[in-house]
Amino acid sequence: KEFIGALFVDNDYQGLGVGSKLINFVLNKYDTLSLAVYKENLKSVRFYKKMGFEILSEEINEDSKHPEYIMKNN
Repeated sequence: KEFIGALFVDNDYQGLGVGSKLINFVLNKYDTLSLAVYKENLKSVRFYKKMGFEILSEEINEDSKHPEYIMKNN
């Protein structure tokens, strides 16, 4: 089981398929992939759902104290 702690794409390159290519590259290497994303980051939550991830749980990030979702690919 592999985990992505963070994935960032520069604002100038968002919407161009960079994030999808990065996720697909990793999915070709690992059968199971999970990640953490801030709950209030709706754009990223929608992106990960579009990429086939589902929300497993909600937690509080230890460092930032913000709520985050733990998501896993189907």
